[in-house]
Amino acid sequence: MIDDADSLTVRDLLEIGVLGDATLLAGQRGVGTEVADVRLAADMTAVEACSAGDLVILTGHQPYLVEVALRRAYSADVRAVVLVRPSTGSYQAPSTATISFANRLGVPLLQIDADDPLLVADALRTAVRRPEVAAARLLNAVTARLGRSRPDPRSVITILSGELHVTCAVISADGTAIEGVSPPGLPPDLLAGSVATTVEMTEGFAVAVPVETDRTGHVHLWLVSHARGSNKRWAETVQQISQVASWALGNWVAAERLETERRARSRGSLLSELLASGDDVPPQLVQQAVLAGWRLDGWHTGVHMAPNPPAPDALDTANTERLRVELSRRGLHGQLVEGAEGWSFWLTNDSEPPQSQHRELTTKIAQVLGGCPLVAGIGRPHPGVSGVGRSLAEAREAAAMTGVVKVVHIDELGVRRLLSMAAETPALVEQAARLLEPLAGVEDGQLLRTLAIYLDEESVTSSAAVRLKVHRNTVAQRINRAEQLLGVSLLNPDERLAVHLACRAVRASDE
Repeated sequence: MIDDADSLTVRDLLEIGVLGDATLLAGQRGVGTEVADVRLAADMTAVEACSAGDLVILTGHQPYLVEVALRRAYSADVRAVVLVRPSTGSYQAPSTATISFANRLGVPLLQIDADDPLLVADALRTAVRRPEVAAARLLNAVTARLGRSRPDPRSVITILSGELHVTCAVISADGTAIEGVSPPGLPPDLLAGSVATTVEMTEGFAVAVPVETDRTGHVHLWLVSHARGSNKRWAETVQQISQVASWALGNWVAAERLETERRARSRGSLLSELLASGDDVPPQLVQQAVLAGWRLDGWHTGVHMAPNPPAPDALDTANTERLRVELSRRGLHGQLVEGAEGWSFWLTNDSEPPQSQHRELTTKIAQVLGGCPLVAGIGRPHPGVSGVGRSLAEAREAAAMTGVVKVVHIDELGVRRLLSMAAETPALVEQAARLLEPLAGVEDGQLLRTLAIYLDEESVTSSAAVRLKVHRNTVAQRINRAEQLLGVSLLNPDERLAVHLACRAVRASDE
Protein backbone atom coordinates (compact mmCIF):
# COMPACT_ATOMS: atom_id res chain seq x y z
CA MET A 1 0.00 0.00 0.00
CA ILE A 2 1.04 3.64 -0.45
CA ASP A 3 2.81 4.76 2.73
CA ASP A 4 1.71 8.07 4.25
CA ALA A 5 5.10 8.58 5.94
CA ASP A 6 7.12 11.60 4.78
CA SER A 7 10.49 9.94 5.47
CA LEU A 8 12.15 7.92 2.73
CA THR A 9 13.42 4.41 3.28
CA VAL A 10 16.43 2.83 1.61
CA ARG A 11 13.97 0.95 -0.60
CA ASP A 12 12.29 4.23 -1.59
CA LEU A 13 15.64 5.74 -2.59
CA LEU A 14 16.32 2.72 -4.78
CA GLU A 15 12.87 2.65 -6.34
CA ILE A 16 12.33 6.34 -7.08
CA GLY A 17 15.60 6.57 -8.97
CA VAL A 18 17.49 9.00 -6.73
CA LEU A 19 20.34 6.48 -6.68
CA GLY A 20 20.15 6.06 -10.45
CA ASP A 21 20.94 2.49 -11.44
CA ALA A 22 22.36 1.58 -8.05
CA THR A 23 22.79 -2.10 -7.28
CA LEU A 24 21.89 -3.65 -3.95
CA LEU A 25 24.84 -5.95 -3.27
CA ALA A 26 23.72 -7.20 0.15
CA GLY A 27 21.53 -6.48 3.17
CA GLN A 28 18.09 -6.88 1.65
CA ARG A 29 16.72 -7.30 5.16
CA GLY A 30 17.42 -3.68 6.07
CA VAL A 31 16.03 -1.78 3.05
CA GLY A 32 12.82 -0.90 4.87
CA THR A 33 14.55 1.38 7.40
CA GLU A 34 14.02 5.15 7.17
CA VAL A 35 16.92 7.45 6.25
CA ALA A 36 17.31 10.67 8.23
CA ASP A 37 20.51 12.13 6.72
CA VAL A 38 23.34 11.47 4.25
CA ARG A 39 27.08 11.63 5.05
CA LEU A 40 30.29 11.33 3.06
CA ALA A 41 33.09 9.29 4.64
CA ALA A 42 36.63 8.97 3.29
CA ASP A 43 38.33 7.43 6.35
CA MET A 44 37.72 5.63 9.63
CA THR A 45 37.28 8.85 11.59
CA ALA A 46 34.46 9.99 9.32
CA VAL A 47 32.88 6.55 9.49
CA GLU A 48 32.98 6.53 13.30
CA ALA A 49 31.29 9.95 13.36
CA CYS A 50 28.18 8.59 11.61
CA SER A 51 25.07 8.25 13.75
CA ALA A 52 21.67 6.55 13.76
CA GLY A 53 19.55 7.19 10.67
CA ASP A 54 22.50 8.13 8.45
CA LEU A 55 23.17 6.75 4.99
CA VAL A 56 26.96 6.64 4.49
CA ILE A 57 28.64 7.22 1.12
CA LEU A 58 32.19 5.86 1.14
CA THR A 59 34.71 7.65 -1.04
CA GLY A 60 37.39 5.07 -0.19
CA HIS A 61 36.99 1.42 -1.09
CA GLN A 62 39.65 -0.35 0.94
CA PRO A 63 38.23 -3.63 2.23
CA TYR A 64 38.96 -2.73 5.84
CA LEU A 65 37.11 0.61 5.48
CA VAL A 66 34.03 -1.10 4.05
CA GLU A 67 33.98 -3.62 6.91
CA VAL A 68 34.43 -0.85 9.49
CA ALA A 69 31.53 1.03 7.92
CA LEU A 70 29.36 -2.10 8.06
CA ARG A 71 30.22 -2.70 11.73
CA ARG A 72 29.51 0.94 12.55
CA ALA A 73 26.22 0.72 10.68
CA TYR A 74 25.19 -2.32 12.68
CA SER A 75 26.20 -0.90 16.08
CA ALA A 76 25.03 2.70 15.58
CA ASP A 77 21.90 1.95 13.53
CA VAL A 78 23.32 3.52 10.36
CA ARG A 79 20.83 2.77 7.57
CA ALA A 80 23.04 1.82 4.61
CA VAL A 81 26.52 1.95 3.11
CA VAL A 82 26.95 3.16 -0.49
CA LEU A 83 30.05 2.48 -2.61
CA VAL A 84 30.73 4.81 -5.56
CA ARG A 85 32.36 3.13 -8.57
CA PRO A 86 33.99 5.67 -10.95
CA SER A 87 33.95 5.20 -14.72
CA THR A 88 37.75 5.56 -14.80
CA GLY A 89 40.50 4.81 -12.32
CA SER A 90 40.88 2.01 -9.82
CA TYR A 91 38.05 0.46 -7.88
CA GLN A 92 38.12 -2.58 -5.63
CA ALA A 93 34.77 -4.33 -5.52
CA PRO A 94 33.72 -5.82 -2.17
CA SER A 95 34.72 -9.42 -1.70
CA THR A 96 32.35 -12.34 -1.29
CA ALA A 97 33.22 -12.38 2.41
CA THR A 98 32.30 -8.70 2.75
CA ILE A 99 28.96 -9.24 1.01
CA SER A 100 28.27 -12.24 3.23
CA PHE A 101 29.14 -10.14 6.29
CA ALA A 102 26.69 -7.39 5.23
CA ASN A 103 23.96 -9.99 4.76
CA ARG A 104 24.55 -11.40 8.25
CA LEU A 105 24.32 -7.93 9.77
CA GLY A 106 21.28 -6.99 7.67
CA VAL A 107 22.95 -3.73 6.60
CA PRO A 108 22.16 -2.67 2.99
CA LEU A 109 25.35 -2.43 0.91
CA LEU A 110 24.83 -0.56 -2.36
CA GLN A 111 27.02 0.20 -5.35
CA ILE A 112 26.45 3.14 -7.69
CA ASP A 113 28.32 4.21 -10.84
CA ALA A 114 29.35 7.88 -10.64
CA ASP A 115 32.44 9.99 -11.10
CA ASP A 116 31.68 12.55 -8.40
CA PRO A 117 30.59 11.31 -4.94
CA LEU A 118 29.70 14.89 -3.99
CA LEU A 119 26.96 15.01 -6.63
CA VAL A 120 25.61 11.68 -5.40
CA ALA A 121 25.60 12.95 -1.82
CA ASP A 122 23.89 16.21 -2.82
CA ALA A 123 21.11 14.41 -4.70
CA LEU A 124 20.52 11.96 -1.84
CA ARG A 125 20.67 14.61 0.88
CA THR A 126 18.19 16.80 -0.99
CA ALA A 127 15.80 13.88 -1.48
CA VAL A 128 16.01 12.94 2.20
CA ARG A 129 16.05 16.35 3.88
CA ARG A 130 14.32 18.58 1.30
CA PRO A 131 12.00 16.35 -0.75
CA GLU A 132 10.08 19.37 -2.04
CA VAL A 133 13.32 20.73 -3.52
CA ALA A 134 14.08 17.37 -5.11
CA ALA A 135 10.58 17.33 -6.63
CA ALA A 136 11.07 20.87 -7.96
CA ARG A 137 14.39 19.87 -9.53
CA LEU A 138 12.74 16.92 -11.25
CA LEU A 139 9.92 19.15 -12.48
CA ASN A 140 12.41 21.68 -13.86
CA ALA A 141 14.40 18.94 -15.56
CA VAL A 142 11.30 17.44 -17.19
CA THR A 143 9.95 20.85 -18.22
CA ALA A 144 13.30 21.86 -19.74
CA ARG A 145 13.54 18.65 -21.75
CA LEU A 146 9.94 18.96 -22.93
CA GLY A 147 10.68 22.52 -24.05
CA ARG A 148 13.69 21.41 -26.07
CA SER A 149 11.90 18.60 -27.90
CA ARG A 150 8.74 18.03 -29.89
CA PRO A 151 6.45 16.66 -27.17
CA ASP A 152 5.02 13.71 -29.10
CA PRO A 153 4.11 10.52 -27.20
CA ARG A 154 7.46 8.82 -27.79
CA SER A 155 9.46 11.84 -26.61
CA VAL A 156 7.30 12.35 -23.52
CA ILE A 157 7.61 8.69 -22.56
CA THR A 158 11.39 8.81 -23.03
CA ILE A 159 11.69 11.95 -20.88
CA LEU A 160 9.50 10.68 -18.04
CA SER A 161 11.13 7.25 -18.05
CA GLY A 162 14.59 8.80 -17.92
CA GLU A 163 13.90 11.40 -15.23
CA LEU A 164 11.42 9.55 -13.01
CA HIS A 165 12.51 5.96 -13.64
CA VAL A 166 8.92 4.95 -14.39
CA THR A 167 7.28 2.88 -17.12
CA CYS A 168 4.98 5.03 -19.27
CA ALA A 169 2.38 4.59 -21.98
CA VAL A 170 -0.05 6.81 -23.86
CA ILE A 171 -3.33 4.89 -23.89
CA SER A 172 -6.67 5.55 -25.60
CA ALA A 173 -9.88 5.27 -23.60
CA ASP A 174 -10.55 1.76 -24.94
CA GLY A 175 -7.20 0.56 -23.54
CA THR A 176 -5.13 0.59 -26.76
CA ALA A 177 -1.51 1.60 -26.13
CA ILE A 178 -0.79 4.33 -28.71
CA GLU A 179 2.83 4.52 -27.55
CA GLY A 180 4.72 2.56 -24.92
CA VAL A 181 3.56 -0.56 -23.13
CA SER A 182 0.48 -0.61 -20.92
CA PRO A 183 1.40 -1.69 -17.37
CA PRO A 184 0.37 -5.30 -16.70
CA GLY A 185 -2.49 -5.66 -14.26
CA LEU A 186 -3.79 -2.13 -14.87
CA PRO A 187 -7.18 -1.81 -13.11
CA PRO A 188 -9.91 -1.70 -15.80
CA ASP A 189 -11.75 1.18 -14.10
CA LEU A 190 -8.65 3.39 -13.97
CA LEU A 191 -9.52 4.93 -17.36
CA ALA A 192 -13.23 5.27 -16.59
CA GLY A 193 -13.04 8.67 -14.89
CA SER A 194 -12.06 12.12 -16.11
CA VAL A 195 -9.48 13.31 -13.55
CA ALA A 196 -5.92 12.36 -12.62
CA THR A 197 -5.89 9.24 -10.46
CA THR A 198 -3.29 7.26 -8.52
CA VAL A 199 -3.97 3.62 -7.66
CA GLU A 200 -1.98 0.97 -5.84
CA MET A 201 -0.77 -2.03 -7.80
CA THR A 202 0.86 -5.32 -6.93
CA GLU A 203 4.24 -3.69 -7.44
CA GLY A 204 4.23 0.04 -6.76
CA PHE A 205 1.49 2.30 -8.07
CA ALA A 206 0.03 3.61 -11.32
CA VAL A 207 -0.80 7.21 -12.18
CA ALA A 208 -3.32 7.99 -14.95
CA VAL A 209 -3.56 11.58 -16.18
CA PRO A 210 -6.06 12.73 -18.86
CA VAL A 211 -4.42 14.16 -21.98
CA GLU A 212 -7.33 15.04 -24.25
CA THR A 213 -10.95 15.57 -23.20
CA ASP A 214 -13.98 16.39 -25.34
CA ARG A 215 -16.62 18.97 -24.46
CA THR A 216 -18.73 16.37 -22.66
CA GLY A 217 -15.89 15.62 -20.26
CA HIS A 218 -15.05 12.22 -21.75
CA VAL A 219 -11.32 11.51 -21.90
CA HIS A 220 -10.04 10.18 -25.23
CA LEU A 221 -6.37 9.83 -24.33
CA TRP A 222 -4.49 9.06 -21.10
CA LEU A 223 -0.88 9.27 -19.96
CA VAL A 224 -0.27 6.31 -17.64
CA SER A 225 2.88 5.89 -15.53
CA HIS A 226 3.78 2.83 -13.48
CA ALA A 227 6.26 3.52 -10.69
CA ARG A 228 7.90 1.36 -8.09
CA GLY A 229 7.79 2.38 -4.46
CA SER A 230 5.07 3.09 -1.95
CA ASN A 231 5.94 6.55 -0.63
CA LYS A 232 2.98 8.94 -0.72
CA ARG A 233 5.10 12.03 -1.40
CA TRP A 234 6.76 10.27 -4.34
CA ALA A 235 3.37 9.23 -5.74
CA GLU A 236 2.23 12.86 -5.57
CA THR A 237 5.42 13.99 -7.32
CA VAL A 238 4.92 11.50 -10.16
CA GLN A 239 1.31 12.64 -10.60
CA GLN A 240 2.23 16.35 -10.62
CA ILE A 241 5.01 15.90 -13.16
CA SER A 242 2.80 13.61 -15.27
CA GLN A 243 0.18 16.36 -15.38
CA VAL A 244 2.75 18.81 -16.75
CA ALA A 245 3.75 16.24 -19.36
CA SER A 246 0.06 15.70 -20.22
CA TRP A 247 -0.30 19.41 -21.03
CA ALA A 248 2.58 19.12 -23.48
CA LEU A 249 0.90 16.06 -24.99
CA GLY A 250 -2.36 18.00 -25.20
CA ASN A 251 -0.61 20.66 -27.28
CA TRP A 252 0.76 17.91 -29.50
CA VAL A 253 -2.75 16.47 -29.94
CA ALA A 254 -4.09 19.90 -30.96
CA ALA A 255 -1.26 20.43 -33.44
CA GLU A 256 -1.62 16.93 -34.87
CA ARG A 257 -5.36 17.40 -35.22
CA LEU A 258 -4.83 20.52 -37.30
CA GLU A 259 -2.22 18.70 -39.35
CA THR A 260 -4.58 15.77 -39.81
CA GLU A 261 -7.23 18.12 -41.18
CA ARG A 262 -4.70 19.64 -43.56
CA ARG A 263 -3.48 16.33 -44.87
CA ALA A 264 -5.06 14.79 -47.94
CA ARG A 265 -6.67 12.05 -45.90
CA SER A 266 -10.23 13.07 -45.22
CA ARG A 267 -12.42 11.92 -42.38
CA GLY A 268 -14.33 9.85 -44.91
CA SER A 269 -11.28 7.87 -45.99
CA LEU A 270 -10.26 7.44 -42.34
CA LEU A 271 -13.68 5.99 -41.58
CA SER A 272 -13.40 3.72 -44.63
CA GLU A 273 -10.10 2.36 -43.32
CA LEU A 274 -11.63 1.86 -39.89
CA LEU A 275 -14.58 -0.04 -41.36
CA ALA A 276 -12.31 -2.12 -43.61
CA SER A 277 -10.21 -3.18 -40.60
CA GLY A 278 -13.11 -5.19 -39.16
CA ASP A 279 -12.36 -6.59 -35.71
CA ASP A 280 -8.58 -6.11 -36.03
CA VAL A 281 -8.01 -2.34 -35.91
CA PRO A 282 -4.27 -1.48 -35.84
CA PRO A 283 -2.98 0.93 -33.15
CA GLN A 284 -1.89 3.45 -35.80
CA LEU A 285 -5.47 3.72 -37.04
CA VAL A 286 -6.75 4.06 -33.47
CA GLN A 287 -4.28 6.93 -32.98
CA GLN A 288 -5.50 8.69 -36.14
CA ALA A 289 -9.11 8.28 -35.04
CA VAL A 290 -8.35 9.69 -31.59
CA LEU A 291 -6.53 12.64 -33.18
CA ALA A 292 -9.62 13.21 -35.31
CA GLY A 293 -11.60 13.54 -32.08
CA TRP A 294 -13.46 10.24 -32.42
CA ARG A 295 -14.45 8.28 -29.36
CA LEU A 296 -13.86 4.57 -29.96
CA ASP A 297 -14.58 3.03 -26.56
CA GLY A 298 -18.08 2.37 -25.24
CA TRP A 299 -21.18 1.21 -27.14
CA HIS A 300 -21.72 2.70 -30.61
CA THR A 301 -25.01 3.08 -32.46
CA GLY A 302 -24.55 3.88 -36.15
CA VAL A 303 -26.81 5.90 -38.46
CA HIS A 304 -26.41 6.13 -42.23
CA MET A 305 -28.18 8.97 -44.07
CA ALA A 306 -28.32 9.11 -47.86
CA PRO A 307 -30.04 11.19 -50.57
CA ASN A 308 -33.17 9.60 -52.03
CA PRO A 309 -33.02 9.49 -54.99
CA PRO A 310 -29.20 9.47 -55.10
CA ALA A 311 -27.85 12.95 -55.78
CA PRO A 312 -24.08 13.53 -55.59
CA ASP A 313 -24.67 17.29 -55.45
CA ALA A 314 -26.42 16.86 -52.09
CA LEU A 315 -23.15 15.80 -50.45
CA ASP A 316 -21.70 19.24 -49.83
CA THR A 317 -20.38 21.18 -46.86
CA ALA A 318 -23.59 23.17 -46.42
CA ASN A 319 -25.76 20.06 -46.04
CA THR A 320 -23.21 18.46 -43.75
CA GLU A 321 -23.29 21.49 -41.48
CA ARG A 322 -27.09 21.61 -41.58
CA LEU A 323 -27.28 17.98 -40.49
CA ARG A 324 -24.75 18.64 -37.74
CA VAL A 325 -26.85 21.53 -36.41
CA GLU A 326 -30.11 19.56 -36.59
CA LEU A 327 -28.56 16.59 -34.80
CA SER A 328 -27.17 18.82 -32.07
CA ARG A 329 -30.52 20.58 -31.60
CA ARG A 330 -32.08 17.24 -30.73
CA GLY A 331 -29.38 16.29 -28.27
CA LEU A 332 -27.63 13.88 -30.65
CA HIS A 333 -23.94 14.62 -30.06
CA GLY A 334 -21.75 12.19 -31.97
CA GLN A 335 -19.46 11.93 -34.99
CA LEU A 336 -20.80 12.97 -38.41
CA VAL A 337 -18.66 11.95 -41.39
CA GLU A 338 -19.45 12.75 -45.01
CA GLY A 339 -18.82 9.92 -47.46
CA ALA A 340 -19.25 9.15 -51.14
CA GLU A 341 -22.81 7.79 -50.72
CA GLY A 342 -24.09 9.75 -47.76
CA TRP A 343 -23.37 10.62 -44.15
CA SER A 344 -22.25 8.26 -41.40
CA PHE A 345 -23.12 9.23 -37.86
CA TRP A 346 -22.68 7.37 -34.60
CA LEU A 347 -23.56 7.92 -30.98
CA THR A 348 -21.55 6.46 -28.11
CA ASN A 349 -22.79 5.38 -24.69
CA ASP A 350 -20.65 4.35 -21.72
CA SER A 351 -22.75 1.20 -21.28
CA GLU A 352 -25.06 -0.83 -23.49
CA PRO A 353 -28.16 1.30 -24.23
CA PRO A 354 -31.61 -0.14 -23.45
CA GLN A 355 -33.59 -1.91 -26.16
CA SER A 356 -36.14 0.90 -26.16
CA GLN A 357 -33.61 3.54 -27.22
CA HIS A 358 -33.87 2.76 -30.92
CA ARG A 359 -37.48 4.00 -31.09
CA GLU A 360 -36.51 7.34 -29.57
CA LEU A 361 -33.51 7.58 -31.88
CA THR A 362 -35.65 6.70 -34.91
CA THR A 363 -38.05 9.51 -34.03
CA LYS A 364 -35.26 12.06 -33.59
CA ILE A 365 -33.52 11.09 -36.84
CA ALA A 366 -36.85 11.44 -38.67
CA GLN A 367 -37.15 14.95 -37.22
CA VAL A 368 -33.60 15.74 -38.35
CA LEU A 369 -34.37 14.69 -41.92
CA GLY A 370 -37.64 16.64 -41.93
CA GLY A 371 -38.74 17.41 -45.47
CA CYS A 372 -35.30 16.84 -46.98
CA PRO A 373 -34.97 14.18 -49.70
CA LEU A 374 -32.97 11.93 -47.40
CA VAL A 375 -33.49 8.48 -45.92
CA ALA A 376 -31.71 6.90 -42.98
CA GLY A 377 -30.94 3.50 -41.51
CA ILE A 378 -30.04 2.76 -37.89
CA GLY A 379 -27.87 -0.11 -36.67
CA ARG A 380 -27.81 -1.94 -33.36
CA PRO A 381 -25.40 -0.82 -30.61
CA HIS A 382 -22.05 -2.65 -30.63
CA PRO A 383 -19.08 -2.26 -28.24
CA GLY A 384 -15.47 -1.24 -28.78
CA VAL A 385 -13.44 -0.04 -31.76
CA SER A 386 -14.91 -2.62 -34.12
CA GLY A 387 -18.41 -1.75 -32.90
CA VAL A 388 -18.38 1.45 -34.97
CA GLY A 389 -18.00 -0.53 -38.20
CA ARG A 390 -20.52 -3.20 -37.25
CA SER A 391 -23.27 -0.74 -36.38
CA LEU A 392 -22.64 1.46 -39.44
CA ALA A 393 -22.73 -1.60 -41.72
CA GLU A 394 -26.15 -2.48 -40.31
CA ALA A 395 -27.25 1.13 -40.72
CA ARG A 396 -26.29 1.10 -44.42
CA GLU A 397 -28.22 -2.12 -44.92
CA ALA A 398 -31.29 -0.66 -43.23
CA ALA A 399 -31.06 2.58 -45.24
CA ALA A 400 -31.18 0.57 -48.47
CA MET A 401 -34.60 -0.83 -47.46
CA THR A 402 -36.33 2.48 -46.78
CA GLY A 403 -39.41 3.40 -48.76
CA VAL A 404 -42.25 5.65 -47.71
CA VAL A 405 -40.94 5.39 -44.16
CA LYS A 406 -37.77 7.49 -44.27
CA VAL A 407 -36.01 5.98 -41.24
CA VAL A 408 -35.63 2.24 -40.71
CA HIS A 409 -33.98 0.41 -37.82
CA ILE A 410 -32.09 -2.80 -38.60
CA ASP A 411 -34.43 -4.75 -36.29
CA GLU A 412 -37.34 -3.81 -38.56
CA LEU A 413 -35.56 -5.07 -41.65
CA GLY A 414 -36.99 -8.58 -41.61
CA VAL A 415 -40.56 -7.30 -41.77
CA ARG A 416 -39.73 -4.75 -44.45
CA ARG A 417 -37.97 -7.35 -46.59
CA LEU A 418 -41.05 -9.55 -46.40
CA LEU A 419 -43.32 -6.67 -47.37
CA SER A 420 -40.96 -5.66 -50.17
CA MET A 421 -40.84 -9.18 -51.62
CA ALA A 422 -44.61 -9.52 -51.37
CA ALA A 423 -45.19 -6.16 -53.02
CA GLU A 424 -43.04 -7.20 -55.99
CA THR A 425 -44.95 -10.46 -56.61
CA PRO A 426 -46.90 -10.08 -59.92
CA ALA A 427 -49.91 -12.06 -58.69
CA LEU A 428 -50.19 -9.89 -55.59
CA VAL A 429 -49.88 -6.68 -57.61
CA GLU A 430 -52.73 -7.83 -59.88
CA GLN A 431 -54.98 -8.74 -56.94
CA ALA A 432 -54.11 -5.49 -55.19
CA ALA A 433 -55.15 -3.44 -58.21
CA ARG A 434 -58.51 -5.24 -58.31
CA LEU A 435 -59.10 -4.75 -54.58
CA LEU A 436 -58.36 -1.02 -54.70
CA GLU A 437 -60.03 -0.34 -58.06
CA PRO A 438 -63.12 1.26 -56.41
CA LEU A 439 -60.86 4.02 -55.09
CA ALA A 440 -59.10 4.72 -58.38
CA GLY A 441 -59.53 8.35 -59.37
CA VAL A 442 -61.81 9.18 -56.43
CA GLU A 443 -61.07 12.73 -55.22
CA ASP A 444 -58.08 12.86 -57.58
CA GLY A 445 -56.46 9.94 -55.81
CA GLN A 446 -56.60 11.58 -52.37
CA LEU A 447 -58.79 8.81 -50.97
CA LEU A 448 -56.28 6.07 -51.85
CA ARG A 449 -53.32 8.17 -50.65
CA THR A 450 -55.07 8.90 -47.35
CA LEU A 451 -55.82 5.19 -46.86
CA ALA A 452 -52.19 4.19 -47.51
CA ILE A 453 -50.73 6.79 -45.15
CA TYR A 454 -53.34 6.02 -42.49
CA LEU A 455 -52.31 2.34 -42.51
CA ASP A 456 -48.58 3.24 -42.56
CA GLU A 457 -49.18 5.34 -39.44
CA GLU A 458 -50.60 2.31 -37.62
CA SER A 459 -54.19 3.54 -38.07
CA VAL A 460 -53.55 6.65 -35.96
CA THR A 461 -55.75 9.41 -37.38
CA SER A 462 -53.79 12.32 -35.88
CA SER A 463 -50.45 11.04 -37.23
CA ALA A 464 -51.88 10.60 -40.71
CA ALA A 465 -53.38 14.11 -40.53
CA VAL A 466 -49.95 15.59 -39.77
CA ARG A 467 -48.38 13.88 -42.79
CA LEU A 468 -51.28 14.84 -45.06
CA LYS A 469 -51.46 18.37 -43.61
CA VAL A 470 -55.23 18.16 -43.16
CA HIS A 471 -57.57 18.09 -40.17
CA ARG A 472 -57.95 14.75 -38.40
CA ASN A 473 -61.71 14.83 -39.06
CA THR A 474 -60.95 14.94 -42.78
CA VAL A 475 -58.84 11.80 -42.43
CA ALA A 476 -61.61 10.04 -40.48
CA GLN A 477 -64.20 10.94 -43.13
CA ARG A 478 -62.00 9.69 -45.97
CA ILE A 479 -61.29 6.40 -44.18
CA ASN A 480 -65.01 5.81 -43.57
CA ARG A 481 -65.75 6.42 -47.25
CA ALA A 482 -62.87 4.13 -48.34
CA GLU A 483 -64.23 1.32 -46.15
CA GLN A 484 -67.67 1.75 -47.73
CA LEU A 485 -66.34 1.73 -51.29
CA LEU A 486 -64.10 -1.30 -50.66
CA GLY A 487 -66.64 -3.16 -48.57
CA VAL A 488 -64.14 -3.86 -45.78
CA SER A 489 -63.72 -3.04 -42.11
CA LEU A 490 -60.29 -1.89 -41.02
CA LEU A 491 -61.14 -3.02 -37.50
CA ASN A 492 -60.81 -6.58 -38.80
CA PRO A 493 -57.07 -7.52 -38.58
CA ASP A 494 -57.14 -9.79 -41.64
CA GLU A 495 -58.91 -7.24 -43.82
CA ARG A 496 -56.68 -4.42 -42.56
CA LEU A 497 -53.53 -6.45 -43.41
CA ALA A 498 -54.86 -7.32 -46.86
CA VAL A 499 -55.67 -3.68 -47.66
CA HIS A 500 -52.28 -2.53 -46.32
CA LEU A 501 -50.42 -5.07 -48.48
CA ALA A 502 -52.50 -4.00 -51.46
CA CYS A 503 -51.60 -0.35 -50.90
CA ARG A 504 -47.91 -1.26 -50.64
CA ALA A 505 -48.03 -3.40 -53.79
CA VAL A 506 -49.75 -0.72 -55.86
CA ARG A 507 -47.35 1.94 -54.60
CA ALA A 508 -44.33 -0.27 -55.41
CA SER A 509 -45.62 -0.99 -58.93
CA ASP A 510 -46.17 2.73 -59.56
CA GLU A 511 -42.60 3.49 -58.46
